Amino acid sequence: MKFTENNIRPKKLIDKGKKYLKQDIVYLLNFKKKFVKVNCPACKSKVKSFMFTKNDFNYVSCDKCKTFYVNPRPTEKILDKFYDSSKLYNYWNNFIFPATEKVRSKKIFLPRALKIIQIVKKFKIKRNFIMDIGAGYGTFCQVIKGKKFFKKVIALEPNKEGSKKCIEKKIYTLNASIEKVKKKDIKDVNVATSFEVIEHLYSPEKFLKKIYDSLSRKAMIVVTCPNGLGFDISILGKKSEAIDHEHLNYFNPSSIKILMERCGFNVLDVMTPGVLDVDIVYNKFNEKKFTTKNNFYRQILSNKNIRNKFQNFLIKNKLSSNMWIVAQKK
Repeated sequence: MKFTENNIRPKKLIDKGKKYLKQDIVYLLNFKKKFVKVNCPACKSKVKSFMFTKNDFNYVSCDKCKTFYVNPRPTEKILDKFYDSSKLYNYWNNFIFPATEKVRSKKIFLPRALKIIQIVKKFKIKRNFIMDIGAGYGTFCQVIKGKKFFKKVIALEPNKEGSKKCIEKKIYTLNASIEKVKKKDIKDVNVATSFEVIEHLYSPEKFLKKIYDSLSRKAMIVVTCPNGLGFDISILGKKSEAIDHEHLNYFNPSSIKILMERCGFNVLDVMTPGVLDVDIVYNKFNEKKFTTKNNFYRQILSNKNIRNKFQNFLIKNKLSSNMWIVAQKK
């Protein structure tokens, strides 16, 4: 079975969840007067250019490193309350994740677990303790635990419904963010993983420094997030589903390295293994939510064989919109 966007985000379920999406947006915008201005979350530069407004959130681009980000943005306190009670997150945990868990487990989390194991072996990292930060529904922890590669697996999940799902899977779980968890509960971690979390945060720098402090010497961190300069995000712009009220930071292969190194890490690899860019743009094109007079794009989208080859080109040249960063504590 070919892995497609619809496999993990079924259109019928996504459409039913739109009312919760709107409720979450309204919740955050109720605090708009308390939003604060920030510098570039990657390089800290103050020099920026306005990009666009979507759902009443302003997006700017750093003139120096090309990271784009929401500015002004909700404070950490506002975000904590938001993620603790998000209507949309609860909907995903109760409907979308259960309906797509089998395909997610097979097509996303199993390959992800095998890739983590491969990286750990390659860089000869100890495997006593792996911590997944922002564990969500707990599927990755369940899969990696089943491989019996690590002696201890722990999930950190701040959302109450998400942490309940992790516990149901018999994963040792802390219902807390990395910023608030007690150091004694997470010290001497050998491998930290954080999948699609850093883009949500008020302060990615604070997040990464807290992880750094929890890691043992020479330990490894693997972070995934959108690549703001990736194909589908760049082509679709504000029409991209990746650009939404909860994603505050859009790093790119160069800028994420700047951030990681500022936080003390030695970056070992940055890659963009995402496989859905062309499929996402193709779906928007078919639904007439994206139109183009550019014949080059039309040639790519109209031919299945070309679409597949072009996606492979994006992956090889770090142009996919899904990004992996592998780094090590010095």
